Amino acid sequence: MKKRKKPLPMPKNTKISEKKRLNLAPSGLTWKRDVFCSEYLKDRNATQAAIRAGYSERTAKEQGYRLLTNVHVKARVNELMSERAQRLEIETTDVLQRLWEKATADVNELVRIERRCCRYCHGVDHEYQWRTPREFKGAQNATMEEMAKGNADTLLALGQALDEGRTIPCMPNDAGGYGFDQTAGPNPDCPECHGEGIAHVVVLDTREALSHPLYEGVKQTKDGIEVKIADRAKALEQVARHLQMFKDVVDLQASEELITAARAISAASPPITPQYVRDNAHRLDALEWDAL
Repeated sequence: MKKRKKPLPMPKNTKISEKKRLNLAPSGLTWKRDVFCSEYLKDRNATQAAIRAGYSERTAKEQGYRLLTNVHVKARVNELMSERAQRLEIETTDVLQRLWEKATADVNELVRIERRCCRYCHGVDHEYQWRTPREFKGAQNATMEEMAKGNADTLLALGQALDEGRTIPCMPNDAGGYGFDQTAGPNPDCPECHGEGIAHVVVLDTREALSHPLYEGVKQTKDGIEVKIADRAKALEQVARHLQMFKDVVDLQASEELITAARAISAASPPITPQYVRDNAHRLDALEWDAL
């Protein structure tokens, strides 16, 4: 009787290989790493990208750093960046030009403070100057109503006295003339403001500001309208980094005497073990507070 042949043993890594194959994204990376690459492009924050990709929050910082040093992950990130640029039809020079415009734009074109004349700067003999006779008449009527305090007879009497040209205490007069221009500059000889004028905040019409490189919108706050302005320093830094003007790696050189002294101190110091940290937690906390 022939003995039945035993089936050949399956390679131990067959199931593992199949599992790995099913877990791979079209990019060739694992789905988790592929998602990390996509998330990293959103804000260039490796730690947050790792968390959003499903890595543990406790180790996300280390995982993010490790992933960015992986050759295949870096290649995938560069590939996604290239695809994004192609979809938007953006060239590197276009991006650099926009950043440069943002870094060198004049914020005064959006919002600025101007020193303008006060009401006495250009009035006749530096008396209070009105815009128009209509404004002057409105001021007189408002003063009479305030003086009459709702009494119709008093208001009528004040109006009659004013028409007859009689002097009424506290009543506005037009000795300074008309033609006040709020946009005019201060008069250095003005005895009222001494040439300093009045500060006015001038904001560009946002319909004209839409294409301005620094304009990022407006928002309503409890103190009024706030114009949001782009960070010029950050834009300049991005330009500098693109042109490789910064070196992220700093080469520190130390003398032989300093190295010898550091080694001696290290040899004489106890090793930093978990037990050492637990026993000296209070001292480490104190050092941390002193450093703040």
